[in-house]
Amino acid sequence: MAYVSLMTADVLLINPPDQKSKYKKYLNIRIPPLGILYIAAVLEQHGISVEVMDCAAEDSDYGDIAERVREADPFLVGITATTPLIGEALQSAEAVKRAADPYIVLGGPHATFMHHDILRENRAIDFVIKGEGEYTFLNLYRALRADRDPGAVDGLVFRSGERIVENCDSACIEDLNSLPYPARHLIPKENYRIFDTSVPIATVICSRGCPMQCSFCASSALHGRRIRKRSPADVVAEIQHIQETLGISTIAFMDDTFTLIPGWVEEFCSLLIKRGVDITWGCTARVDRIDSDLIGLMKKAGCDTLFIGVESGDQEILDRIKKGTRIDQIKTVFATAHEYGMRTIASIALGLPGETRETAKKSISFVKSLKASYALFSVATPYPGTEFYNNVQETGKLQQNWSNFDLFTPLVETVNLKLEEIRELQKKAYREFYLRPIYILRSLAREGRPFFHTMRVLISP
Repeated sequence: MAYVSLMTADVLLINPPDQKSKYKKYLNIRIPPLGILYIAAVLEQHGISVEVMDCAAEDSDYGDIAERVREADPFLVGITATTPLIGEALQSAEAVKRAADPYIVLGGPHATFMHHDILRENRAIDFVIKGEGEYTFLNLYRALRADRDPGAVDGLVFRSGERIVENCDSACIEDLNSLPYPARHLIPKENYRIFDTSVPIATVICSRGCPMQCSFCASSALHGRRIRKRSPADVVAEIQHIQETLGISTIAFMDDTFTLIPGWVEEFCSLLIKRGVDITWGCTARVDRIDSDLIGLMKKAGCDTLFIGVESGDQEILDRIKKGTRIDQIKTVFATAHEYGMRTIASIALGLPGETRETAKKSISFVKSLKASYALFSVATPYPGTEFYNNVQETGKLQQNWSNFDLFTPLVETVNLKLEEIRELQKKAYREFYLRPIYILRSLAREGRPFFHTMRVLISP
C-alpha cells in the first residue's frame, strides 16, 4: 500500500479495493481513476482540500480506508464504483462510517443507473450522483457546508427520512476544454501500468458521449448520444503537461471510440507531429471509422496500439447487437494495422444474444485469423443502463449478484447455450488463441517471452 498523505483533507475520494479482477492481476491493467481525478481537480480549483485513495492500484484494504479516514477527518467522502465492484464500494462506505461520520456520496456508472436500490438497501450512503459528477459534487459540497437543502442540487439522489428524493438531472458539460486537467499529482504515478509495459502510463480522455446504438454498451445512457469533443490543441497541451510534470510519455486514451470522428484524429495527429511531441500511445478504434491513411498518420504520430471491439465473428450477431460494423471491415483494419507494425487487441464477447456453439467457434477462428497481438474473450454481460440489461430484466431470469458481473461469469443463457457451456467456450477461446505455436513464436519475437501467465489463469475455474 502507498498513498500520498496530506494528514487532513476536507474531501476524500476513494476508488474501492479490487482483489478479484483477473484483468487487473494477470494482464497488469492498473489505470488511474480519471473520474475522481477530474472531481478532485475541480474541487482544488475552487480552493477545497482533497485527497485521492486508489485502493485498487495500491492494494489497500478496508482497514487502510478506516485508518486514512481517521487521519484525514474529511467532511465529505466520495466513492466511485463500477458494477462488479459495487459490493467493495459499499464495504468501503461502511469502513468509513466505522472510523468517522462524514457525509458519503457514491458515484460512477452503477450508481447512476441503480441509485434507488442503493439508497434503499445501504444506510451508509447519504447521497448518489447520477451521470457526470464534477460540478454536482462541487455543488453538493457547497450546499452541505452552507447547511442548504441538497434538493436544489441537480444530478443528486438522496434520502429524506424514508423517502428517496431524485433531483433533476444535471446538464452535461458542454465545453470539455473548460475542465481542469485531472489531479494526477494526488496519486503515485508508479502504480499504473497496462500489459507488460515497464514504464508508468498516463490516461487521457478526449470526448464524452456516443451516438452509436450498441445494445451491450451503457456509454450513451451515461453521457448522452451526442458526442462532445475537446479541441486537439487542448489534448496536446495536456499531454505536454503530463510530460513536463510527471515525466510520462506513454499515453492510453480512454475514449469509448477514439476514432469516432476521423477528421478530429487527423488534426490531433498532425498537431502532435508539428509540435514534435514524442509520445507512445494507444486508443480504441471502430473499424468503420478508420482507414489505411489514418492508421499511417496515427503510427507516424506515435500510436502503437489499437484496441478494437470485434465482439463477434458472425455478421448476424453483429447486426443483432446493433454494432454497425462488417466482417470485411474488421479484416481490413487488422491487416492494415499489421502492415504498419502496430500492436492490436481484439475484444470478443461470447454469449451474446443468438450465440450458438457454432457461432462461438466461428468467432474464435476469426480472431485467430486476424493475427491480433492480444485477444480478450469476455463473457457477454448485461450491465445496468444497457439495452441488453433491460431486455434480460424483462425475462426475470437475471440473478443480480453484482460481483459476478466480471466478464468471466456467465449470467445469461442463450437459446442454444447453457451458462456452463459459455464458460467452457471462453476457456477454449483462450487456449486456442494463446497456445498456438505460431502465436508463441510471434509473442517471443515481439515481447521476448510468451504470454503464458495470462492464458494460464484466464482459463482457470
